[in-house]
Amino acid sequence: NKLLANTTSNSSPYHRSLFNEENVFIAKDGGGAGNNWASGFRQGEEHHEQVIDMIDRESDNSDSLEGFVLCHSIAGGTGSGMGSYLLEALNDHFPKKMTQTYSVFPNWDQTQSDVVVQPYNSVLTLKRLTLNADAVVVLDNTALNRIAVDRLRIPNPTVDQLNSLVATIMAASTTTLRYPGYMNNDLIGLMASLIPTPRCHFLMTGYTPLSIGDYYYQNQNYQNLNQNANSSVGNNATTAAASSDGDASNADTTIPIYTSNKNTSYNANTHSNNPRKPATATSQPPPPPSSSIRKTTVLDVMRRLCHHDNIMVSANTRNTTSSCYISILNIIQADPTDVSPTQIHKALHRLRERQTLRFIPWGPASIQVALARRSPYVHSAHRVTGFTLFNHTSMAELFERLLSQYDRIRRRNAFLDNYRREPMFQDNLDEFESARETVQCLVEEYRACERVDYNKLEYDGGDGSGKSGRE
Repeated sequence: NKLLANTTSNSSPYHRSLFNEENVFIAKDGGGAGNNWASGFRQGEEHHEQVIDMIDRESDNSDSLEGFVLCHSIAGGTGSGMGSYLLEALNDHFPKKMTQTYSVFPNWDQTQSDVVVQPYNSVLTLKRLTLNADAVVVLDNTALNRIAVDRLRIPNPTVDQLNSLVATIMAASTTTLRYPGYMNNDLIGLMASLIPTPRCHFLMTGYTPLSIGDYYYQNQNYQNLNQNANSSVGNNATTAAASSDGDASNADTTIPIYTSNKNTSYNANTHSNNPRKPATATSQPPPPPSSSIRKTTVLDVMRRLCHHDNIMVSANTRNTTSSCYISILNIIQADPTDVSPTQIHKALHRLRERQTLRFIPWGPASIQVALARRSPYVHSAHRVTGFTLFNHTSMAELFERLLSQYDRIRRRNAFLDNYRREPMFQDNLDEFESARETVQCLVEEYRACERVDYNKLEYDGGDGSGKSGRE
């Protein structure tokens, strides 16, 4: 609602210039779906013609339509219900076009969630994501909050700050499409190497170095940072001088900043007029944290990309006894003068030598690296940044956690009255059981990927066809 208000408000010309108002759909009855998947799905059916007309108009104006990208959440009502209906409609209307989604998964700690029926909505949506999407980029609210708190040192992250992380991931994943090079310059080519079988198309992401946009440090927050910096510089400089027997020339006064690297710090000595003299309280305050530059190398970035702390999904990728990587795509963003293909090849060689990444036993160790240009419109505080998109069997943990929460409330038939009021569930609740079976088959598919005899396994794909998900 906030986004729609900004895009249609006359007082916000910036937002209005980003979106074509003819493509903004607002139902006349309004009100949303009330966190009810069935209500969102029904409203999608009711407004089918208007929404599809918008999509048809844009597709007709495209020179070479390749596919669609859908952004939604799976726990509420509109994003899950109407998003599910749109997935089915796009699959029927454009059967030969690719559909990729950026799907926000709920916070798994139910004490922090305000949607008690999120397991129902999530399972019903996952069925459509499994059967109707070609690639799903999973963005887990639990992992996003963990990164904001643990890595960026933000005690109580706001929705805008978490959305900043999501926007960073979305922008990085489409870099090679917006600034094409000699490879990975189309959506199908980007995803083809990551998805070995149709069902295993749920992808994890990682990014490094991470930082929150400058807006976070404006006004009161940045003023407080400057005040703390001035007082800290003076106190630290005095302490350093006393501990070094009166010689403060080698004192290294630091002020912690909010970045993805816990050890990154602001060096006050570099902002002193005398490089051999520590800064004092009267020195210039430090720049905003996103302006601080950390020297990063290709090897350093690629090593940290698959580190658990930088991954946007709350699954244990460090369990090397069973879980394994299916495929990896790293996108390195840097100026051509800073990074060469030789550095990338050397970094790949070092990673393979260390053998820290466990891959599927029935296929090759697929690690692809694309060198992408930076956007000329966005200033980066880092010399080299990296984004990873990978397929990992630990994704099954996410689905098992969801099924556990689903079974807990479904066993008691709790909170089903609002669903029974909708046409889809008036006669029976069979759709719930069908959706659960599809998700269970998805878990089994990912677990089967960890076995050597994966190619020989056959079982029902979960859609009632009796076919395996690998066909």
